[in-house]
Formats: sequence, C-alpha cells, structure tokens
Amino acid sequence: MRRSIKPKGAEENPYKRATISFLQAANWLNGEIAALLSPLNISLQQLKILAIIYEEPAHKATVNTIRDNMMDPMSNVSRLLNKLMEKKLIEKVRNLEDQRIVHTHITASGINLMNQGRDLMDKGLRALCPLTTKELTQLERLMEKLRS
Repeated sequence: MRRSIKPKGAEENPYKRATISFLQAANWLNGEIAALLSPLNISLQQLKILAIIYEEPAHKATVNTIRDNMMDPMSNVSRLLNKLMEKKLIEKVRNLEDQRIVHTHITASGINLMNQGRDLMDKGLRALCPLTTKELTQLERLMEKLRS
C-alpha cells in the first residue's frame, strides 16, 4: 500500500486525517477499478451509464435521467454517451411524439460488456479488500452517514 502524505498540522486534527485518508483511499480504489476495467476498454463512468440505462424500464433512459443518477456531478454525460455510441454499446432514439426528447437505449453488446465489467469488478474488488463482512457493513454505514 502506498505511503500516506500528511500535510502540516494534520497530526493534531482528526478531521483532516480522516478526510485525507478517505480521499487517498478513494483515489487508490479508482485506480484499481480502472485497471480492472482496462481490458474491456471502458471507464467506470461509462460502466455506470450502461448500468443506469439497463436498470430503467425497457433499458432506455433520457440524458437527464442518466445525469441525475450519476454519482459524479461533474461528469460530462454527453461526451461519455458519444464514446459509448462509437463503441456501439448504446443507441440514441428520438421520441416520435416529441422530437426534443432523446432516449438512450443499451444494445445487446452493451449489456454483455456491462455484465463483464460488473463481474471483473466483483472478482477483483473481493481480492483487493482485506475487510471482513462486518467491517464492510460498518464502513458502508459510515459513508452513508457522511453523505446524509
């Protein structure tokens, strides 16, 4: 595991220590997930979009629905959707009743790749995580408390 970098004054401040540790863990985990998904040539954000679309009725969603469900408010949904279209993992279909509304539909290839990505993440993250089930449950509760 990488050595933690502690800024001046962090030793005395548990909020700073916890925040820095949390951010370092998040960055480390993002890197590990990116490495797991690398063979599929897909990013975590792209995988998240495929899952969002898949979980919507008829496996289709509007751009606003996708944007609302993304965990990262800074994600560029339009750019990510264009990349997924180039890979033929999604298709865009205009609403026949209102041409301003565009539905994004996941293709069979997109569903297949999404399932592969989820499987890779499940297998890889289990191997990476030394925490017990009880510790993971506690960590999840603490993260939910932070977000509330």
